[in-house]
Amino acid sequence: MILRSVMKHVRDQNWFAVGIDFFIVIVGVFIGIQVANWNEARLEGQEEVLLVERIRADFERIVEDTERSLAYHQARASDLKTLVRSLRRGTLADEDRLAVERALFLGPAFQTSADNSGTFTELLSSGRANLLRDKVLLNELVAYEDFLERFAVGRAYFVDMAFGVQQSFTSRFEYDIEAFFFTDDLQLKLDQPAIATYDFDAMVADTAFQDAAEQLVFVHSLYSMWRLRISDRVERIQQMLAEASK
Repeated sequence: MILRSVMKHVRDQNWFAVGIDFFIVIVGVFIGIQVANWNEARLEGQEEVLLVERIRADFERIVEDTERSLAYHQARASDLKTLVRSLRRGTLADEDRLAVERALFLGPAFQTSADNSGTFTELLSSGRANLLRDKVLLNELVAYEDFLERFAVGRAYFVDMAFGVQQSFTSRFEYDIEAFFFTDDLQLKLDQPAIATYDFDAMVADTAFQDAAEQLVFVHSLYSMWRLRISDRVERIQQMLAEASK
């Protein structure tokens, strides 16, 4: 209809009407583009709300894993310190026996944890991270991912350190292979460590064993420090996600 109107006005050499026709066309195109942009922004806003909710759910799970891993390694460091103090003292007090046996049982072991947000990792890999319009939150999530990459390098270093002294550490005791390592809900039985026999006096006399125990104290203590730094970052991100969800 507009095309026929323009052609008629051109034939009639009614240039004012031609100008109005073109103005109508331009305005129509502009409005169409704006409506499309508004609709796209609305859809992106809805998608952002869903993404923030998914990331928030990811970090609720990350918090649980982080707290569990941190508590585990702090407990291992504490038990190993009790073992080292007992070795230096040359006697094993009755009140320290359980902690010492836990140290023997789990000294070289690490607690696994899933620290990444699968939703945000997917956003980064697909190049769609800019859907998060809160750039402060986005930058914090990117910094968190970067920190986890550095943490992975540190974790590998600590695991290698623990593995390097494992033979010296485990040479002075035997595991009770007949014991149940886990409770009915699949938690480690820390009140009854699966340690069969050990000669504490021989441990005291074995400098390689003592060095191994001291290195494991160092490993779990530093690893706990890294996990604390992760906990701080996770807590900060959770606060931002709570604000973004309002």
